[in-house]
Amino acid sequence: MPRAEYGVIWEVVTPPSMYLPIVTLHPATLNEFDYIYGLCELTMRGFVEADLGDCFERIARPTITALLAKGLFSTLQKNGERVGAIAFEQKDTHFQLEELYVEPICQKRGIGGAAIKIVMAQAMTQEKPMRLHVLASNPAKVFYEKFGFAITRTTKEVNFMERALS
Repeated sequence: MPRAEYGVIWEVVTPPSMYLPIVTLHPATLNEFDYIYGLCELTMRGFVEADLGDCFERIARPTITALLAKGLFSTLQKNGERVGAIAFEQKDTHFQLEELYVEPICQKRGIGGAAIKIVMAQAMTQEKPMRLHVLASNPAKVFYEKFGFAITRTTKEVNFMERALS
């Protein structure tokens, strides 16, 4: 069973007394814009266009730039290799998960879940709920529900979700 400690999720490997990180978070720099933008385009463009129309470029570029400038993005790394990116912010009343992108080849391998657990651990330490929004066509809604997120509000394009304190 993986365990969370010091911002890293660990998994047991043989022998049982040894632990290896599933994923680690590393603060992203402005120099990583191309990587994060490319990953966003690869994983999100279809959902953006399905729900919001032909506006990916107009939305993605300024959003990623702003989140990087505020220092909110981290790259996800496994065994020293970048496997994704996450952006979240601690607000006065809650933690806001802004973005989560996992390399397609690394999806369904626990990477995104490990990243979510790191943020959840920080939110629980601060006794704050977590919030996010997911595009209506994005099947990630089911992924977030597995971690205790529930829809709090819905529009035609977006599901707003929250994980209450537990």
